[in-house]
Amino acid sequence: MKDSKWILLRFAFAISIGMVLTCGSGRAGAQNEKPVKKLDGEQLYAINCSRCHSERYPTERTDAQWKTILMHMQVRANLPPEQARKILKYMKDNN
Repeated sequence: MKDSKWILLRFAFAISIGMVLTCGSGRAGAQNEKPVKKLDGEQLYAINCSRCHSERYPTERTDAQWKTILMHMQVRANLPPEQARKILKYMKDNN
């Protein structure tokens, strides 16, 4: 009798751990997940650059200057390449 209770307890524990691990991995509620919103260059600029800098307008610099600045800041701010490209495109398009 004790053995069957022990086996049942271990089984219940294993099931509960499996449920916790599955829920923690983000797989269990996949239907309820919100779609990832794609941010454009203007939004990325506002989010990333304003953390440390006051707002700069695209017309304050030339395209070449913005390219140099973005290359430098991509490293300093640890920006993913795709985000840096979007920010640079926004700055050049609105220059």
